[in-house]
Amino acid sequence: MNAVPTRVERGKRDKLERIKRAARKLFGRKGFEATTTREIAAAADIGAGTLFLYAGTKEDLLVLIFREEIGRVVNDAFATMPRRPLLDQVLHLFGAMIALHERDRGLARVFVRELPFVADRRHGVAEMMTTILAGIAVLIENAKERGELRPDVPATHLANSLFGLYFFQLQRWLGGDPISSEQRDDGLLAALKLQLEGLGNRRPKSRSSKIPYRVRGLGRLGESPISAKLNGRGGR
Repeated sequence: MNAVPTRVERGKRDKLERIKRAARKLFGRKGFEATTTREIAAAADIGAGTLFLYAGTKEDLLVLIFREEIGRVVNDAFATMPRRPLLDQVLHLFGAMIALHERDRGLARVFVRELPFVADRRHGVAEMMTTILAGIAVLIENAKERGELRPDVPATHLANSLFGLYFFQLQRWLGGDPISSEQRDDGLLAALKLQLEGLGNRRPKSRSSKIPYRVRGLGRLGESPISAKLNGRGGR
């Protein structure tokens, strides 16, 4: 049985939530470099020194927000993975991640621009990426067992390639001369189909003649708009 948190513990949690909300808002509006820790502390209504009890640097705060938000979305996506061909499954995962970024494009730009260069040994971004890629590799192994892919396809390498295709379209959409959401979705689908069909034993039957739902939000908890459409719920 979980113990009831004390007043001190509740106070700490409240301060941390205020810090994360303030950092999210400022990073998304001003960018990472232009935001100062003093501004974050002021927006969270705490002292500048208190902030460092919760996060030593801006990098710590950025990674904390990223791991919390992406981690929740990825866990939900894998937990609600549809029993469909591999193409639909990776669209389910990547669609959920894109939906999160659609909610705050400014913050998404900060994630894409800054996170690849953080001092990862103490932040754990690589650990999270390893977990995501391992999950995709399991989907690939399952697809091989179903006969969708050749048995000699290396799952780990293909998982990296599929994520790279997703990340490339994400960068294009968030870039200085950005593509539209429709171009992003169509480009991602075309690239994934080309990759997977080139490695297949046969062409799996898939409903994904195009991305079935423009990703504007996560829909019900634990289900991306893409999976909602694939499962017959929602769509427009």
